Amino acid sequence: METTVKNPAPRSLRTEFSQGWQVLLFATVGAGVGFSSLGYILGPLVVPLQEEFGWGRGEITLTSLWSSLGMALALPFMGRLLDRFGVKRVALVSLPMFAAVLFALSQFESTLLIFLVLYGLTGILGVGTSAVTYAKAIVEKFDTMRGLGLGIMATGLGAAGLTLPPLVSALVSLHGWRSVYFALGLLGLVPLVLLIFTKLPHLPRQNRVPQEHAGFPGMPRPQTKYGREFWTLMVSFFMLGWALLTMVPHFVPMLIDSGITPMRAALLSSFIGVGTVIGRPIIGWLMDRFYATHVAVPLFAATALGCVLLLLAGPQYAALTAVLIGIGFGAEIDLMSYLSSRYFRPHEFGTLYSYVYSAFMIGSALGPVVAGFIFDSTKSYNIPLIMATTLLLLGSVVLLSLPRYDQRISELNTQPTTPALK
Repeated sequence: METTVKNPAPRSLRTEFSQGWQVLLFATVGAGVGFSSLGYILGPLVVPLQEEFGWGRGEITLTSLWSSLGMALALPFMGRLLDRFGVKRVALVSLPMFAAVLFALSQFESTLLIFLVLYGLTGILGVGTSAVTYAKAIVEKFDTMRGLGLGIMATGLGAAGLTLPPLVSALVSLHGWRSVYFALGLLGLVPLVLLIFTKLPHLPRQNRVPQEHAGFPGMPRPQTKYGREFWTLMVSFFMLGWALLTMVPHFVPMLIDSGITPMRAALLSSFIGVGTVIGRPIIGWLMDRFYATHVAVPLFAATALGCVLLLLAGPQYAALTAVLIGIGFGAEIDLMSYLSSRYFRPHEFGTLYSYVYSAFMIGSALGPVVAGFIFDSTKSYNIPLIMATTLLLLGSVVLLSLPRYDQRISELNTQPTTPALK
């Protein structure tokens, strides 16, 4: 007996969101106050840390490298745990451990090495608070409107980018830089409260239907695991992560160097969050309707233009550049999650996406560190801006080389027959 394999009729927008709004709220808040928020608080802390400890900017931005490398090491293990035990169990363990490390940083009174070790622990122990965890929750709950769901989730990161820099500057001026870590530790526990009231989907591995017989709209062939699509995503998002995160922690000190007050510099930096909050839901909505790569690549090109404007015209274009960086960063996170969900099998999503996200994390860690040491030796951000622009364009070209997932979906749906399941 033979039967035709077709993708099931997609659920309506109203059905998906009425059934998944609690998951969406948990993921959005969690993404905003989790590990990724550390990238937004470092910029306003650079100068206070310099003044108290005498560390160079390159040394301070090593925190990004240590935390990202810690997370990159832990992500592959966490991805397997997500696929095996589900989002809820992983988050229940990781959320309080992440907050505990932040509370430890709020009491810091030691050497640079200990400071870096604590940052490394934020990546290792807080790995379950990364975007991989929250993206998996969205992917398991949303299909028809997955792009929009991921976009809304990512507005949590945008909201963090919008609110945290001025909040950090205010806390530093009122209570010192240590209060920032204590406040972030408290915020990091909010998703734990939401988790109690959120029913998260999780299908045990042994009960999953093999991908070649499933209606999931992704790559149907077994050999795609660790194949061309996997490595293309790894290389591209390593370069894009390096480029887009290069200037985020340096944005505030760069503006301060140009004569702008710390509070105004922090407010200008918050425009990164403005671009992210505005851009991410729109980008997600567009990815549900058009080929996702063609939606995101023009935005990466616009971000490269922003870097060029900052290089040639200086701080007068800081607000515009910040918005473009925010939009590009939003497009990157959305695209990385979305493409991974379309190219990887559902029961392998956590594992394989964790590797792609690890590559992104390593790139996003190396970019700010290299920029910091280049500044320490040249007293200029020109070379880092040129490198960021180049990597944005190269990463976009690599992405465009991917086979189109929408064409593979069409091939799967038009296959005449397949052996029936016994």
